[in-house]
Amino acid sequence: MKPLSTVPILVLIAIMPWPAGASEWDNYLESEFQSFVWDDEVRTGYQAYANEQYEAAAQALVKAIDSGCKDPVVVFRAAYALRQAGEADKAAGYFKAATEQFATVRTDHRCRAEAHWHLAEFYFEHGNYGEAEWHLEHAVSLRPGFVEAYLLYGDMFVARGKYDLAAQQYGRAHEKDPKNVKPVLNLAVILTKDGQLDRAKAAVEKARELEPDNDQVGFLAATIATARGDLDAAAAEYEAIRERNPESVDALLGLGDVRWRQAKYQKALEHYGAVLELEPEHADALHGLAMSEAKLGKIDDAIERLRRVIELEPEHKSAHFNLGAFYQSKGDYQLAIEQFAQVMKLDPADPTPLYNLGVIFMRLKRYAEAKEYLDRAVEAFGKDSSWGRAAQTMLDLVIEFQQDREIEIEKELEQLEQPETTSDSQ
Repeated sequence: MKPLSTVPILVLIAIMPWPAGASEWDNYLESEFQSFVWDDEVRTGYQAYANEQYEAAAQALVKAIDSGCKDPVVVFRAAYALRQAGEADKAAGYFKAATEQFATVRTDHRCRAEAHWHLAEFYFEHGNYGEAEWHLEHAVSLRPGFVEAYLLYGDMFVARGKYDLAAQQYGRAHEKDPKNVKPVLNLAVILTKDGQLDRAKAAVEKARELEPDNDQVGFLAATIATARGDLDAAAAEYEAIRERNPESVDALLGLGDVRWRQAKYQKALEHYGAVLELEPEHADALHGLAMSEAKLGKIDDAIERLRRVIELEPEHKSAHFNLGAFYQSKGDYQLAIEQFAQVMKLDPADPTPLYNLGVIFMRLKRYAEAKEYLDRAVEAFGKDSSWGRAAQTMLDLVIEFQQDREIEIEKELEQLEQPETTSDSQ
């Protein structure tokens, strides 16, 4: 049976620059970058922008641009307002226009670098890493201290699995802003992903020096401690987060996972239950509760919980797998087969259900199907792995049983082929 999934490793956070406030707008009115006389649409757009009314701001600023406004900062603000209003594709076009117009007026206004950064983010989100990198190069060239650009650079390399290059970019971000916790935290994340747990722990401690009460630092420290097998340390991290935030669902969920791994199933059940008091339909907490109940001998209760998990999240892979395992343990093989088939549909690369299906078909004496699944399991796991060896052992038994059955069939055929004797032949 598969272990519980732990609280996910922290995702890398893309950093959005704060929108311009009224003071920036007032300063801009006196700036040297004005290339036209301000009209009502621009004023209306900037006032809405300053109040974070982005849909209205975008409408007014786009109208001003369509009327002939060529000021690159106004174009940039229209793009940003469109992005915040949820029109990312349209925003990208205006960001591109802003970069071109900034180049024409030969100004190094800070929005010029930000326009490139936003375009890089747009292309990154669409998987166009070449264009993203091109714009990031321009962003850091225009503003060498642009921390957000280095962070996005790092995120892009993480997405491509190039952790060493990502670490370099996060390191540059840290050099530019040594008091910013994000570069250090992101570095710790990729070191954890790459299995460099000692270096990850050191990075987390540096992040903690910068922000001692940062919950993200605490969660990552707990993740690293769990990966290192230090479950008491992981529990301590989650408890510290709960002291700062008693209703932290993620901390309670993490404690439940830790106690389950420590075989303290009653404690785990209590923590998962506490999550459900806060969020009654939390699928992962229901799943954890089911697994705890199963360990306490309440298989039927666990089955009902897992059915509910699947109602809430039909693609909850662990719930399907464990529900199949419980059906298998009860001898409800057809129901088990359906669940394992669903796991294979959700994750074709996971070989575990192949083994379970092989065992089930062996129990059903459907040896040809058992052999097919176990053959695939041995190949997928590898003969030298523990799962691979177990699958090979079962496969050897299947072949033996299959051969015995073939001998029985041959005997039956021989009897059928012999002429029958009757009273008439005497």
